[in-house]
Order: sequence, then C-alpha cells, then structure tokens
Amino acid sequence: MKKNYGLIICLFIFFSICSAAFGCAPPNAPETPNAKDSMVRVYNVPDGVEKYKGAEIFIGQTEIPAYEVMVNTSQNWTGDNYQRKANGVCLFELKGKAEVTVKPEVKINYSSVVRPLSAKITPVANIAENTLTLNFTGAGEYVLEINGDVHNVIHFFVSEYGSGEISEYEGYENVMVFEAGLHTADNDGRISKNGNRIALKSNTLVYLADGAVVRGCFHESNLNNVAIVGRGIIDGSAFERSVSRGKVTVPIEFNYCTNLLLKDFFILDPAGWAITNYFCNGSRIENLKIISSRSNGDGISLQSCKNVQADGCFVRTWDDSLVVKNYPRWENRNIHGETEQITFKNCTLWTDLAQSMEIGYETVGVPMENITFENITVLHALHNAAISIHNANNAEIKNVTFKNITVEDGKNAADGVGLIDLRVLFSSNWSNQHTAPTALGNVDGVLIENLNVISAKRITAIMGGCKDTRVGFESEHFVDNVTLKNVALAGSRPEKSECKLSATDSKYLRNFSFVQEKEVPVTGAAFLFTQTEEELATYNGGCTVQVK
Repeated sequence: MKKNYGLIICLFIFFSICSAAFGCAPPNAPETPNAKDSMVRVYNVPDGVEKYKGAEIFIGQTEIPAYEVMVNTSQNWTGDNYQRKANGVCLFELKGKAEVTVKPEVKINYSSVVRPLSAKITPVANIAENTLTLNFTGAGEYVLEINGDVHNVIHFFVSEYGSGEISEYEGYENVMVFEAGLHTADNDGRISKNGNRIALKSNTLVYLADGAVVRGCFHESNLNNVAIVGRGIIDGSAFERSVSRGKVTVPIEFNYCTNLLLKDFFILDPAGWAITNYFCNGSRIENLKIISSRSNGDGISLQSCKNVQADGCFVRTWDDSLVVKNYPRWENRNIHGETEQITFKNCTLWTDLAQSMEIGYETVGVPMENITFENITVLHALHNAAISIHNANNAEIKNVTFKNITVEDGKNAADGVGLIDLRVLFSSNWSNQHTAPTALGNVDGVLIENLNVISAKRITAIMGGCKDTRVGFESEHFVDNVTLKNVALAGSRPEKSECKLSATDSKYLRNFSFVQEKEVPVTGAAFLFTQTEEELATYNGGCTVQVK
C-alpha cells in the first residue's frame, strides 16, 4: 500500500502547533489507555494593574502572567519611609499536575527553595538556561525564594480547577458581582469617590470573579449575613499609607456584625490592616491570601469578637499576622471588650515584622478565653516571636492553645525576644492608647503542644507576669499553668536543659511544665495534598493551558 508521507508530515506539524498553542510540551505517551490531560486556567492581569517583571513564568510553552506585589525588606518599623521591593504573585487553577518554568532576571544558583517544605517541591536549576523548574501536583499556597533570598520571591497560589463558582452560594437577597477587569472609583459607580467605600446591606453576597481587581474597601456596621467570596483581588496599592499624614485605607472592616463569610479572595498591599472584625459574632474567614508591606499591616485582626474561625489562609504581613485583641467600644470606652471562642487553623504565615500568632497588646476587657491556633506553618518569623501573648490591660486570658505548629525559619525570633513570648506587662505604647488606665490582668492556662522548629539555634521562651508599681494599681500579676509539650528542633528532641526558657521573674511564672513524650511524634502543620498518588497517576497525558 502506498504511504502518504506528505499527509503524515502535515499532521505532525498540525499537532505540534496545537500543543504550542495550548502551552504544553508534546504529551508523553500515556501509561494507560484512559490517561487524562492536566488542565490549567489562568486570568490575565487587567490593564492598569502592575505586572511582575522580575521573572518570566511558563507552563509548557505558554507564558503565565503574574501580579506585582510589594514586600518590606526591613525589620524596623516606620510610619512612612518604607523599604520595599517588588515580588510576584502567580494565580492559576489546576486539575492534575503542572510543570512550571521560571526564568528570573537575576542570575540563579543552586540555593532556591520552595516553601512550605512539607510540600516537598524541589526547584531544579538549569544554570546554562537560567531557569528553575517546579512541579505542582495540587492546590495550595507556595513560595519560591529565588537563590534563597527572602525578598526575591514569587508566590504561587494554586486553586482547584473549577472551584469557587458563584453557583455555590445561594440564599442571599442581594448579589453584587465584580467581573474580571480593574474596578476603581473612576470606572465603577459602586465604589465611592469619597473614601473608595463599597456600600453593603444585610443579606448580601459580593462575588469577586477570577481576574477581577477591586480598588475599594468594605466598611460596614450592624449588618447580618454578609459574604464576600470569589478569587478576585482587593488591591490597596493605589492608596496612601502614611502615619504622619493620617492616611489609611483598610480593605475589610466589619463592626458589630453577625454571620460573616470571607472566602477565597486576595488582599494585596493594603494601606493599613488587611481585615478587621470589631465586636462581631459568628465570622468565617476561609482560604484568603494576604500580603502586606506598610505600617500596621496586620493580616487578620479580631477585636472583641466571639465565635470566629479562620481556616486555610495564607498571611504574609509587615505586622502581626494573626492577632486577637480586646478593645473598648469607641462610643463609650467604659464598655470593655469580650473575646470568646476564636480558632485559627490550617494557616500558612510569613511574618516580616512583629508577631506571627499574637494575643494583645491591647486587652481592654476581662474575658479573653478559649483561643486556639492549630495546624499552623510559619514560613519565616523574621522579627519577633512566633507564639506570643502580651496582656497589657485588665484581661483574664484563659485556655489558649497552640497545637501542631511548624516554624520553618525562626532564627531571628529565637535570637531576639524568643520564639515564645508570654507576658503580663504594662506597655507605655499600648496600655493606655484606647482607654483610661486599667489594672493589669493575668494569663492562666496555655498549652503549646507539638512545636516543630526546623531552623533556629535553640528553643527560646520568655514568660511571666509582673508587679505593677503604678500609683493606684499596686498589685501582682501572673502567668499560670503553661505547658510546653513535645518540642522538636532541627529533627532532634531537646531536653529542657537544652532550651533557653526564662522567666521575667520566677515569682510571677507559676506551674510551668516541660514534657517530652518520646512515643508521641511531633506532627507540626502538615501540607494538605489535594490529590492522591492514585489520582495523579491518571494524569499522564499532556497539559492544556487556558489563558483568559
């Protein structure tokens, strides 16, 4: 039979062009007849939004867009003169697995790293081509530190393909949708020209679609049943943050509200705090990603709240990452705050300044109890403690748990104030800032269990209460019943004598216990793989990349 070589050649060229168009290398021969192609979907950076220029990023042959985000390279607080550098944020949806190639502007070496380390992604360096290759096998929050430089980073936020659609949310009387594109006060009438506020009512769903970038803020009081969801971006880069000039724009601020849902979206470069709940009851904060780099850039800040759960969030901040406070009511500062039933879990933190998991300093109001931090990974604690309680007012802080905590890099904190900092103290900066002077309180019942520190010289802690010598407030205050249980450092299990555990004054630290149960493994915060090995094995075909 006569073969048509011309037709074969044409078909080969046709399929090669199609593969290049979809951004994938020619597929390998599937191991099984039913092998599936992986799927990637990514949205372009809208016009008017800064693109990241520090590297080219590819999946197969398709270049993937990335957002520019500023990070602060200083561990010294300043209100105005920020030392910042552009980093990258790359967002895409994934079904299956994807090989990502990064070609940085800087000359690479073999020191690049991907965190969290538990994801077990090793960047492969090609020095000749100046590229790094990463293999992603599921949804998650990853950071590539180019040449091991904590200030030259690309954040990869990978979502489950097809998840987070608006159809998943029902039962709201009002629906507000921000479609793909840039939304500002100049082109979107829902954003006020005076303050950039987006007004909401009770029973409202706000949906931030993939590819949406919103330069506005949500500030509301006395609402019930409000949700802000979707994988769009709230971008604060256009707003000034200056302490001396009093310029601040907080993206998410809810006061005296109930039944809130904040889910899936991104907050980049907020001009102040990223999220604050004040006297709120019943909030769910799920799967958010926050990167801040200016003064008071706290991540998730809860003041005088009850029944709040934050789950699965990535928080990189230039101030406290996760923080719980008691504030008085602004309209009557004689009415103090109350905090109960607060849970942070499955969160990944990177703290460029201040504390990673903090209670305090402002603790105006007696009840602060049942606060839990569980399954938390701290990628870097570059300044102060990873675990901290600072009771600087009259709170009685009770039943606080830090469980399954992994600190990948705690060197700076360990050599400074300590990885753990639990104190009752008067603060000239914070104790009288929001109310008339109060007495000091106490801390009673702190469990730190399964603490895995990967990189630090030692396990360090400073703990204790104090004697208050202020006129009219003369009294003694204690840190009571602290248990440090199951600790690992760089793969070893140090004894108490090998740790640096100090008390501010031994009289004011009571009932401290250090326990190493050798039969109980230190689990830390496990990376949550979203696909099993069996599921991944079915994706042995090519990879289809869709850029929208």
